[in-house]
Amino acid sequence: MTDYYAVLGLSRSAEGDAIAKAYRRQALTYNPQCNTEHPDPIELARLFKLVSQSYVVLSDPKLRAIYDLYGEDGVRHGGTGDVGVPGGLAVENTDPNAVFRQFFGVDSPFQVIGEINGVRNNQHHFFSKDAATDKSPPKTTPVEATVQVSLLDVFHGNTRKVEWTWSTENKAGDSKTTQAASFDLPVPKAVSVGDVAVIKGKGNVKEGNTQGDVHVNFELLPHDRFRRDGDNLLTTVPITLAESLAGANLAVETLEGRTLNIMIDQVVHPSFTRVVTGEGLPCNGNTNKRGDLIIDCSVTFPKYLTAEQKSELKRILTAENA
Repeated sequence: MTDYYAVLGLSRSAEGDAIAKAYRRQALTYNPQCNTEHPDPIELARLFKLVSQSYVVLSDPKLRAIYDLYGEDGVRHGGTGDVGVPGGLAVENTDPNAVFRQFFGVDSPFQVIGEINGVRNNQHHFFSKDAATDKSPPKTTPVEATVQVSLLDVFHGNTRKVEWTWSTENKAGDSKTTQAASFDLPVPKAVSVGDVAVIKGKGNVKEGNTQGDVHVNFELLPHDRFRRDGDNLLTTVPITLAESLAGANLAVETLEGRTLNIMIDQVVHPSFTRVVTGEGLPCNGNTNKRGDLIIDCSVTFPKYLTAEQKSELKRILTAENA
């Protein structure tokens, strides 16, 4: 799979301005019109197209969020990673010349670069300094927001309302007003705590800067029966002391409401677990796969034993260990 960040030479935390600068640099580097004597024109055209694909995805907050969570397949298949789901972006059909034209506002790189006397060894130090300078104003520092999601949101995907407060500030910083905002944010399947969704251009405003973004952090709500461990789900099932020693049939309800019949035919010791493969959460990066359901048992001891019961238990256990 293609690493769009690596193609543009960016870190995964790069902001919009850095993405634009990286595209500008790489688009001029690999534009075939600037490299008429390149030894491999086909490879050059491939790299030029790859740079354009990377910019199209990473410059769009929604596509970038999908890519960060699901990779290239998620972008191609509508943000789910499931083949055949409509709404995806056919990145392989990206027209690099159209992307170049939309970004620079011209068809020819020579109109962007200024005076060019020739290209030698793919070196572009002769590009005019003024043309290579990004003239867009800096972006205001992003607003941080949090949205709470449930395990069912993680399992199925959902939409959650995000609320935040953003400010308008003059250049001197001595005049500042605030107002509230909200947004219905799509929560993709398999989203994890630590993932960040970016709502572009809805954050703080400062005179002389472009409006900042909103960075939304995901917070997982507790569930009454399950705990999350990566893509796995953990649950604890109560059993009696007799069941822990002699075996039991457990009815375990899954997160989505199905009932699993689990037979325990061994002694349940304190570190005992039973793993049910493929009954966990969708896997981050490949939602066609699922993690596991891990079951442990909480043994309920009797509050009282008669002398006869104690004697019988002692006889049985002593005989077993003899």
